[in-house]
Amino acid sequence: MDQKKYRARRDLCKVVLSIAVLVIGFPFPAFSSDSSDRLTLEEIRRDIRRVQAARASDREEIKLLRQRVEQLENENGELKSNTVKIEKDTSQTIEQVKTLSETVDAAPSQTGFASAFGDYLGSHRLTIAGDAAGSFIYDRQSATNTFALLFEPLLLYRLNDWLMFEGIITANLPVGSAADFELPVADAHIFLNDYVEVLAGIYDQPFGDFLEDQSPVWVNRFVTAPLPYGSETLIPPTDLGVQVRGGVQWGSLGQDFDYTSWIANGPGFDSALPAPAVGEVVNPVNNIATNTNTRALGTRLRFYPFPLDANLGRLELGASTLDGKWRNGLWYNAWGVDFAYERGNLQTRGEYLETYRQMPAGTPSADNRQGWYLQVGYFLNGLRLPHEPDEISRYLDKSEMLMRYSGVNQRAIVTNEISTVPSLGSSDSGSIFSPRAREVALGFDYWLAPSIVWQNEFDFELPRAGGYLSTFGANSIPSSMAAGATANDRAFLSQLSIGF
Repeated sequence: MDQKKYRARRDLCKVVLSIAVLVIGFPFPAFSSDSSDRLTLEEIRRDIRRVQAARASDREEIKLLRQRVEQLENENGELKSNTVKIEKDTSQTIEQVKTLSETVDAAPSQTGFASAFGDYLGSHRLTIAGDAAGSFIYDRQSATNTFALLFEPLLLYRLNDWLMFEGIITANLPVGSAADFELPVADAHIFLNDYVEVLAGIYDQPFGDFLEDQSPVWVNRFVTAPLPYGSETLIPPTDLGVQVRGGVQWGSLGQDFDYTSWIANGPGFDSALPAPAVGEVVNPVNNIATNTNTRALGTRLRFYPFPLDANLGRLELGASTLDGKWRNGLWYNAWGVDFAYERGNLQTRGEYLETYRQMPAGTPSADNRQGWYLQVGYFLNGLRLPHEPDEISRYLDKSEMLMRYSGVNQRAIVTNEISTVPSLGSSDSGSIFSPRAREVALGFDYWLAPSIVWQNEFDFELPRAGGYLSTFGANSIPSSMAAGATANDRAFLSQLSIGF
């Protein structure tokens, strides 16, 4: 019974509360006559709307401020990271500078520098060297007065430790406007070991001392070549073949011995003539040998007797041979001896050579020729005269005085081959083309640098009587007449030579 009363009382309370809610929530009309109540309500609503708008604006500003704070935090993190990186890089740079400073302060050893330089270059190396020269030529007899020019680059390509290629391109300006290009040297050097080298291709003739060692324009002390190697050369200046060469030290330092042996196409003679003749000039090197099935063989031996610590100077003694067949079974033989000696300011050198050429049947005689030269030079550095000004001393220290005597003996010369057109390194005086040519040359060299020299040469051509002049006319049989006396001649040559 009590439970029923309790439930009835609870239900009654719910009904009363519901009626109260409805009464309170029902919008009764305002019966007040005062309009100020309505205005106050509108103001309250406007204030509520302003507060809501302000709250929305505050929320948007707070949102932007939060984004800016996050951005600043990110930037601050990046700045901290960069600062750490800069400090680390600065520390590494300081260590590298310290190491580099220690390396610079310590002088590198010769072996270390050579190794580093070799690593930098690598195994393949191309070296450009060579020489160039410009000269002035005056000859009294032919009234020559001209300039001449030569440019001769030398290319050296080292493939590896045992193989190197060499090539020389010669460019000069002969009579006329076109340049003349030649390839006097193009060969390969194969280094088998410390004592043997194989050389194959076109090379300077290793006969004697001049052609291979002294012929470059800035190495030759004179402007011209000595007569046996000049316009009427007795030995082919270049050849095509294979060499084997090397050297050994047989005693103390400076006591050496070197050898060169070669097989080549051999000599050829003027193929423009209608028939062979005594005294005809040697042909330039030919890529293909003709009219013979036999190659030429040559050998040169050089001996150095003085040790360096004896203070006796540097003496070289040499001997050379060249033997072959120039036309079918016709022999060509050449031999020569040479020397070179240098001590202090003095340098001397000389050669004697002789050639024999067997002539075809019907030719009056064999073709025998002899040639020689003797050269003396003296550097003036260290030479002082009483009360000599310092300015004069500086010029003398770079100066060298020279004298050379050379000559050629041969049975005849061919007049069809005589050319008096000058060229760089030769005045081509008519007196040179003589069966008994003789020349006295006086020289003065001024060395601007170790490989730059201003050369001046005075030549006195003093040919002797004797021999024959051969001339080809309309037929292939030359006519001969006694050469008789040939007029003396004088020439002056001045040349600036540069080796590079």
